[in-house]
Amino acid sequence: MQRPIQIDLFPLKKALWFFIFISIYNTVIVFPKDTADLRTAIVTTAQKYVGVPYMYGAASPSAFDCSGFVGYVYREAANIKLPRSSRQIWVIGFPIPLAKAQPGDILVFDTSGGFPSHVALLIDKNQMIHAVSQGPKTGVMISSLNDSYFGPRLIGVRRFLSEGVATGTVADAGSKTEKVTTSTTPIASDKAQVKNEIPIDTISFTITNEPVIYTDKIPAQVGSGVQFIVSNGTGKDGTFEILFYKMDMDPAKAKTIRQDRIQIKTGASLELDPIILTETGQYKLILKTSSNLKRVERVWKVVSSK
Repeated sequence: MQRPIQIDLFPLKKALWFFIFISIYNTVIVFPKDTADLRTAIVTTAQKYVGVPYMYGAASPSAFDCSGFVGYVYREAANIKLPRSSRQIWVIGFPIPLAKAQPGDILVFDTSGGFPSHVALLIDKNQMIHAVSQGPKTGVMISSLNDSYFGPRLIGVRRFLSEGVATGTVADAGSKTEKVTTSTTPIASDKAQVKNEIPIDTISFTITNEPVIYTDKIPAQVGSGVQFIVSNGTGKDGTFEILFYKMDMDPAKAKTIRQDRIQIKTGASLELDPIILTETGQYKLILKTSSNLKRVERVWKVVSSK
């Protein structure tokens, strides 16, 4: 009599349960064996946008802000949806020591005096690519990791692709370090975690004893937002008046968006609530001392999306 053929169903059951788990939680997992190709694709995709101009709140091949650029590249190259802001990338991404970072990982910077406010993609151990809003050149560009401005402001690295991670620390601006824990579990990009955020660009000002008047050459995209971080560099505690309004040829028709009085201790910074730019046009921010001395005046242009 022919002996019955025995089939081990355990591997099939494991595969079936894994498939059910992935389906239920609607989670996209990037496995380690796939990440090398994805990392190459991310860097290659990013590099083809070198030269694209910067626009506050933008995330398209015609214009980017920093998190809009990183998010667009990840969606195009790896079909991964990232958080829309630098701050949320910092919160949700997996922390990686800089020494362990690989091409395509996300570098996070504090350019605002205490807050994650800029992101870039690592190309290799010496270079990064990012959308830059200030300096002699703006837009998408490749920079050295030792850049005199960005280098000292690196606060950590975040990963959205899976790999095992070793315990370590990441040196950031100043003498602070970020603790990184050990994990060998593949990183999952859970779609439920990433909300449809309104893009908010962080813009910092330092109030000094001299007036600073500035017209921003970079426009903002309508529907995006700006968040001001104000630092007191006057050398003493102060009370300041903030006026933010939409300009008009007829001053009587100017539209006040925000008018506040704030107190900031010397050397400290204050983070203001974001302002959503719902209309195209020109906007002006004015900062004055309590004795009505103008210290900051800055003008923006808000344009429709391209």
